[in-house]
Amino acid sequence: MELVRINAGISNCVQAVFLSKEDVKDLKKMGYSVISYRWLFDPITLTHTDRLSLYVCIDKAKALNILKKIEVLERNPTPNNVKKMITLEGRLLGYPKCCVDSFSRKKVRGETPEKNVIMDCIKHGVFAEVLESFPDPNLPEKSFSLFTMNFYPCRVDCRRALDVGRKLVEFNPKFRYKIVLNVLNLLIPVFDVYEKFEQPKTHFGKTVHSFVESLGDLKEKAECIVNEFRKNPLGFEIGYLKRYV
Repeated sequence: MELVRINAGISNCVQAVFLSKEDVKDLKKMGYSVISYRWLFDPITLTHTDRLSLYVCIDKAKALNILKKIEVLERNPTPNNVKKMITLEGRLLGYPKCCVDSFSRKKVRGETPEKNVIMDCIKHGVFAEVLESFPDPNLPEKSFSLFTMNFYPCRVDCRRALDVGRKLVEFNPKFRYKIVLNVLNLLIPVFDVYEKFEQPKTHFGKTVHSFVESLGDLKEKAECIVNEFRKNPLGFEIGYLKRYV
């Protein structure tokens, strides 16, 4: 489903969580290139690492050019260079510039962009509406900004991010199921916080706790989904798409 972003002309490159040798062969037969990149410094966790990322792209030279620039910056991971690294990877993956800029600023300042998106999803009723209709993809309008997993728009009502999501669904209506998974993925940290802190002290913790309690009859359904997703994220995603797409 991630390849829809390339086929729709939204991005030259997408990131894969896992690819078998057969997957790589099939992708190459379909005209895609697969690039593996070993990170020296992780701009997300802000730590030295040996994390391997897999990128699938159409224009290999264009993707490699961006990765080479990132490689140079990794040798000296100053705050400014970390921001540049995040910006370059955002460009590599075709993310809206406003969202990438917002994410890079927050990461360098030590903030958690994920929390801001979760708060937005609670505020705009995204979680509740997706849970209500699950497994059917009757998606609220604001959910279209969550067009890929581990992407955090500057706001869930960001016009540019929403436009990307709408174009993807217009290109392939089945992409709605992928957006469902992206929303559900954000529910995992919500329930992590809810289960860990009975009496949260932070604004975020109190908001999350109040939201989960407000789910009423949906709470049990949400807990079942989150627990299954937690156990095997990749298996949950594949199983859901195979069953309903």
